[in-house]
Amino acid sequence: MKASLLLYRRLLGSLKPYRKVVALSLLAMIAAASLEPVLPALLKPLVDESLIGKSATAQWQVPLFLMLAFLGKGIAEYVSSVSSQWIANKAITDLRQQVFRHQMHLPMSVHQTEAGGRMLSRILYDIPQVGSALSNAWIIVIRDSLVIVGLTAYLVWTAWQLTLLILAIAPAVAWLIKAAGRKLRGSNRAMQETTGRMTGAVEESLAGIREIKLFGGHAHEDRNFAAISERLRQQTMRTVRVSAANVPLVQILAAAAVSAVIWTASALSAQDKLTPGEFVSFVTAMSMLFEPIRRLTNINSVIQRGLAGAQSIFELLDTAPEPDTASAERPPARGELRFEALAFSYPGQDGRALDGFDLVIRPGETVALVGASGSGKTTLVNLITRFFEPTQGRILLDGEPLAALPLGWLRGQIGWVGQQVVLFDDSLAANIAYGRPDVPPADIERAARAAHAWEFIDKLPEGLQTRVGPNGSQLSGGQRQRIAIARAFLKDAPILLLDEATSALDNESERAVKDALDTLRENRTVIVVAHRLSTIRDADRIVVMERGRIVEIGTHAELAAADGTYARLLASGSEIAVDAAGKTEP
Repeated sequence: MKASLLLYRRLLGSLKPYRKVVALSLLAMIAAASLEPVLPALLKPLVDESLIGKSATAQWQVPLFLMLAFLGKGIAEYVSSVSSQWIANKAITDLRQQVFRHQMHLPMSVHQTEAGGRMLSRILYDIPQVGSALSNAWIIVIRDSLVIVGLTAYLVWTAWQLTLLILAIAPAVAWLIKAAGRKLRGSNRAMQETTGRMTGAVEESLAGIREIKLFGGHAHEDRNFAAISERLRQQTMRTVRVSAANVPLVQILAAAAVSAVIWTASALSAQDKLTPGEFVSFVTAMSMLFEPIRRLTNINSVIQRGLAGAQSIFELLDTAPEPDTASAERPPARGELRFEALAFSYPGQDGRALDGFDLVIRPGETVALVGASGSGKTTLVNLITRFFEPTQGRILLDGEPLAALPLGWLRGQIGWVGQQVVLFDDSLAANIAYGRPDVPPADIERAARAAHAWEFIDKLPEGLQTRVGPNGSQLSGGQRQRIAIARAFLKDAPILLLDEATSALDNESERAVKDALDTLRENRTVIVVAHRLSTIRDADRIVVMERGRIVEIGTHAELAAADGTYARLLASGSEIAVDAAGKTEP
């Protein structure tokens, strides 16, 4: 219970920026709740004075006061409802933006270990649940609690002996609500996890729709989705059963107390210890308690769903973002990279992806990394960009450890072109200038020309304003690659990382991309991760890696002449092809 209160208190903390509107809403709720007992209170003079006593004054005063009370109550409820919904929606918008922003700054290790679709389901499922707890739930809890207090106070004032009979069920009702709350919280947490898995399954199947069609995986994906859907249905029904059982049990207890009250009140009225007006007024006020109690009982499931969602959201927000130092103005980097006794292990995996890696890359030098899959090439690229932090050792840029450099500045010094190019469903111009929306169109065109992308852009009806479709679906692989190169040209960073930038291209596309890369590499420190000889043979040095270690370093000619790992790769053709004439080609 204490944990729930702390969680809800933290959730209500998101309402602080709107404290003035919160105060207005609370005042309106208090006004509406204070007018609730007016109806039963007016029934006493209506029965005793107007109907029985035939008072002419009471005959017009009671209807007038009743109309005024309902008019004031209606205005107060309107103000409280509109202001409360405004507050809740503002808070939810802020929370949704906060979660999205925080997700963007989480370390890559968190993104990789998070269950598929879970981060997406937080925004699509968890936050709406929190929204219900912040809007409808808190209105009902506060307003109906005040109504119950007001009606109970009136009952005590009218006949305190009878009121004690009603209050006798309070401990049992509280226990039922608490027990149901524990079950509902656990069930809703399970539903959130399953919803995350369902979101991930849908994302995965849509992303792999070509493979599903080609390999006939429809039945497998259908069974997988059906299993997740059935699990979610079972968890949902478990929540429904608990909620459904909770309400009638509370109502049965209340009915037992009400029956005892009516029997006792009838006996008191028969003994002239309770006037007919007081009896009618008391029973009316008592019956008016049922609806707020029912709403409070029902709202428990909404609150528990909201608290489960809030717990999931706050767990994410409490996850530390990428470590960063204070940003400061710095000149562009020269591009010297030094790796000292570098080691790295992926979380949850045995063995090291890098182990004892030592290397110095001079400014303006092109270094190619060669090795079989799993030798640590891409891991090294991820450490340079600080997507991951070294397990041991360190990397220095121009003599300073990467960990001591501002993260934004560091990544601003790095251009990247990879095998999997990510394009956004926007115009070609927006994709080339991604992250730099204020770049002049002339600079974007210049970058496109340098990347040999203008050759196809100029033929498009809308030119640079052509939309590329989801993830560049309207472009070929070579065209997407050249857009990524144009993006790197525009960034004009002193360090360039090429990670398998041409491995998935046909020969014609590769030649166009290679020409663009040759221009891009000028006057930059370049690290090339590649298998094709055409990409690496012009490198100043080739670093051959095995199991996270350097086994050979040299130029293409030196390594080809030596009878080592690189020469064996050339001979086997597994990584680099050699044609029959002895000329090396991709």
